[in-house]
Amino acid sequence: MQIRSGGSPADVNELVRINREVFEPEYGLDSSFADGMALQLAELRRSGWPRAGEGMWVAELDGRTVGVIALRDLGGGLARLADLALEPAARGSGAGRRLVEAVVAAARDAGHERLELTTFSELVAARELYRRMGFELKTSERTIRWGRELDLERWELAL
Repeated sequence: MQIRSGGSPADVNELVRINREVFEPEYGLDSSFADGMALQLAELRRSGWPRAGEGMWVAELDGRTVGVIALRDLGGGLARLADLALEPAARGSGAGRRLVEAVVAAARDAGHERLELTTFSELVAARELYRRMGFELKTSERTIRWGRELDLERWELAL
C-alpha cells in the first residue's frame, strides 16, 4: 500500500468514484451524495484548490486507487478533513489510518489550529479511527440528507 499526494483532476474523479461506489449502496444514500461532492470539488478546483495548506492524498494498491482523503483550508486557523473513502479491498490494511495521519500532519505543518470533519454515526470504523486520532465529537444532529434520515456528526481536533 502506497500513500501519495494528489489533487489532479484524475484524483478528484477517483475520489468521487469511490464515494459513489461505496457509500451509496452500502449506506443507502441517493445520488445527491456523490453528485454534490463532484460539484463541490469542481468549484474548489476552479477557485484554485489545492493551495498551500490544502491537498489530497491517495492510497494505491498495485497501482490502483483504493482510498482518498482531502484537506481544505476554511480560514481563521480552521481546516477540514473531508471525503475519506476506502474501497472494501483496502479495509483493514491501515490505509485509512495512514490517510488520516497524512492530513493531520499536513494540517499541523501548514499551521492550522483546528481540524474538523463531518461524518455520520453509521460509519463506525471511521468514527473509531477519528476518536483514536484525538478528534472529539462536537455535535450530532438527526437530519434528512442524501435521501435518508441519519445522525450527522461534526468532530474536531485541536492541533
